Amino acid sequence: MSIIVIDNQTVHYEVFGRGRPVLFLHGWMGSWRYWYPTIEEVKKKYRAYSFDFWGFGESRHKSPSESIHNYSHQVIRFLDALGIDKVLLVGHSMGGMVALKTALDYPTRIAKVVTVGAPIVGNSLSWFLKLTYHRPIANVFASTPWLRRLLFRHFLGETNDPSVHEILDDSLKSSAGTLQRSVASMLYTDLRPELSRLQVPALIVHGGRDEIVNPNQADLFHHVPLAQVVVMPKSRHFPFLDEPDQFNMLLLSFLARDSSSFRSSIPHTVMHPSLLP
Repeated sequence: MSIIVIDNQTVHYEVFGRGRPVLFLHGWMGSWRYWYPTIEEVKKKYRAYSFDFWGFGESRHKSPSESIHNYSHQVIRFLDALGIDKVLLVGHSMGGMVALKTALDYPTRIAKVVTVGAPIVGNSLSWFLKLTYHRPIANVFASTPWLRRLLFRHFLGETNDPSVHEILDDSLKSSAGTLQRSVASMLYTDLRPELSRLQVPALIVHGGRDEIVNPNQADLFHHVPLAQVVVMPKSRHFPFLDEPDQFNMLLLSFLARDSSSFRSSIPHTVMHPSLLP
């Protein structure tokens, strides 16, 4: 486990492999740990980093920092602290929203961006996440460990990750305030007006059976030239755990692809990685 101090706040991160840097961002109630099965494959060709957002996992904060804007700032400050000029950025759910926001605001620091099950419009979140916007409900949820573990285990699906108990333990580490403020920030975020500013190649992945973020978010990229959308119809909210072989093939193909080829005419929405050009 590695710790770095950013803006007087501790950030826990992990790093694996050698090569071009890839940074993985986790989602709401999660931590870096659920990305590990994907990192195991990516580290064979890249240097893979992943950290816990402030207030989640092992990253701590002295003042409220939970917002899409602040988490985007955390990404850039993390890169600065480690001397990384440009990174391939991969984010899931809330982390996907952060990843896209970072690519939009800091295009010179992000080589490519991948979002997985990411809300582009806050209203696409499930009714359950919307409920935790209300502090009393967030308090009850945060103070009921068995409920948090049960729900997060449901979200994860049928993963074979042997560290699933550690993943569930990490889901208990965020406070009610962190859960409520991070959901509130997502609900108040709408990236649709900004999508036309996207200057870096983007891979947008959604599970066709996602019950946490409405898969219709994929439709918002039809007129974004640098974005390619893949809907994995058998997957729920965690395509990289539901269909790991297909997802890893898709991700590694995208990361390796020459950026100059993304402006060519390509099928915009495909249903399986084997259909990618």
